[in-house]
Amino acid sequence: MSKKNINVHAITHKVKGIARNIVTPVEITDIFSGKNVKTQGIWDTGATGSVITKATATDLGLQSYGKRKVRGVHGLKDVDEYFVNITLNNKNITLNTRVTECSELSADGSIGLLIGMNVITTGDFAVTNYQGDTTMSFRVPSMENIDFLAEMKSS
Repeated sequence: MSKKNINVHAITHKVKGIARNIVTPVEITDIFSGKNVKTQGIWDTGATGSVITKATATDLGLQSYGKRKVRGVHGLKDVDEYFVNITLNNKNITLNTRVTECSELSADGSIGLLIGMNVITTGDFAVTNYQGDTTMSFRVPSMENIDFLAEMKSS
């Protein structure tokens, strides 16, 4: 299949100055009831899976389908696990995925989802800090390798 026949979607998030975290709007939907919640999602390449806060899971009325052992900064823990749809802020990227539960992701409760590598690896993800401003861009599906070393060697 040629690249021009593939349905590609992308989001870009820009921050003035150097960002210490990447936070974008997300919509989380209970795949069984269809109920959804809009919240903020924090992107985390150090997390193997995505995580939903207990408050967001409660707002959605999610029913856990089981427990999963997760290892985080506070050690190994058994937590509830759910299936949800995650829609990223441009409404064109919706992914069905498993999420585990945590107590909280932000001091003010504004972040309801941690976007982990189970989502990030479905596409191409890049963060740049050109001229002192941070830009994050994500597209699905993956379209090419990004290789800065190869670019430097060819120019």
